Amino acid sequence: MRDAGASADLVRQARGLQALFDGDAVGMAAGTGEVIEQANDELLRILGLGRADLDGGIRWPAITPPDQTERDAGAVDAVRRSGSILFQKDFLRPDGSRVPVLAAVAALRWDPYEWVAVVIDLSRQERLRHLAQSEAAIVSTLLRDAPIGFALIDLEMRFVRINQELAAMNGLSVAEHEGRPVFDVVPDLRADAEPLLRRVLDTGEPLRDVEIVGATPADPGTARTWIESFFPVRTAGGPTIGVAAVARDVTEVRRLEQELRATLGRQRQVLQDLQNSLLPPLPTIPGLDLAARYLGASQEIRLGGDWFDVFHAPDGRLVLAIGDVVGHGPTAVGLMARLSGAMRAHVADGRSPGQVLACLNQLLIGSLAPAMATASVLHLDLTTGVVEYAAAGHPYGLLQTPEGPVTLLNGAQGRALGATADSTYPVGRTTLEVGGTLLLYTDGLVERRGEDLDQGVDRLVAVVAHGRAGGAARLVRDVIEGSHTAVERDDDVCVLAAVRA
Repeated sequence: MRDAGASADLVRQARGLQALFDGDAVGMAAGTGEVIEQANDELLRILGLGRADLDGGIRWPAITPPDQTERDAGAVDAVRRSGSILFQKDFLRPDGSRVPVLAAVAALRWDPYEWVAVVIDLSRQERLRHLAQSEAAIVSTLLRDAPIGFALIDLEMRFVRINQELAAMNGLSVAEHEGRPVFDVVPDLRADAEPLLRRVLDTGEPLRDVEIVGATPADPGTARTWIESFFPVRTAGGPTIGVAAVARDVTEVRRLEQELRATLGRQRQVLQDLQNSLLPPLPTIPGLDLAARYLGASQEIRLGGDWFDVFHAPDGRLVLAIGDVVGHGPTAVGLMARLSGAMRAHVADGRSPGQVLACLNQLLIGSLAPAMATASVLHLDLTTGVVEYAAAGHPYGLLQTPEGPVTLLNGAQGRALGATADSTYPVGRTTLEVGGTLLLYTDGLVERRGEDLDQGVDRLVAVVAHGRAGGAARLVRDVIEGSHTAVERDDDVCVLAAVRA
């Protein structure tokens, strides 16, 4: 009976060892001398080898780093003395990487030396240990040294941890925060912050860069502004157990931004007034309704080179002109003044629109510094409505008949002023009928980033076609609003409208 019981125990032990050998919890091996003759899949994974590598056996020295040869020899001596040993070592993989392991080796017999070993991969545990150390270091840094506020808040809306920065923002010590309800500490922030915290707890979704405004015990009665982010805190694979809050006090930044906006607004208005003062007032012309508008670029504070002018020629015709100097700043404004003054002088000499533009082109060609501009000049006979016009690289003017159709004044276009010395400028002719409209403008009205210029012109034509009533001032307002330049503009805008009554 004893023999039968002993046999049964051996069978159970053999089954248990076989189950361990077949599993992937530990590596297992058996061998003779320095050669591994049997190994399970987990040990082969640790070694970075395949089942075929076992065909000729795996030599123990080949998987041992050179700096651990003596250690392994000592382990064998220890096995001879006590029959088994537990020690830590590295295995060397074929790619040169090392895997830390814990090995238990036991001798089965000594002549020849046969042994079995159980190997545990420590690299996973090492990674977890290093990860835990890293996370602890990150949290420690946030709590001690981070220049932003940081807190951990539990499901009951209590402070679990808080760093020095956020504690100072609230005007209390770290110890006076921990364990206390958040809104007992900062009651003035409840209205803004509590719904956000509860939203993160309820949904498990983070909220980033939300603005919180209120007062804290650090400065009672004074509203401050924070940019805060809230992130759910979860256990590994588990539910949300709290919220991590990150806060930056941006009160001073907001104050400076407000002051800067106010300063920029004042500067922009001063420059706008200066620019408008450089443009001539519109004359009162019997039988002609005139309106004009200049708008500076909305995103930059700068003097522009857009201009318009309306005056009588010596022969009694009315001159309508518009131009755009390339560039901005005092240089562009100075050039604008020179061009508009020179244009009046050449008109006074009796030159046609094309001849005036040719003279202006020579003015720019002869300038010491390279300069370019675009312009359109029109002569309007107020008795007959006949219009003579010429353009130098400028957007086509629009003519609307009393019946409503809109056409482009595209019959007389030359190169931009200052482009080439031999530029010529043909003269086109049309008629502004009673009830008809002329519209001149600069490219800021129709140009948009990422959009073809023709699209802007088509949009402008559509606005003019639908704006047949209300006079010149109404038309100027409509085209500015219809081109989306009333609020945001990348460039200066100049518009001149004339309606023949």
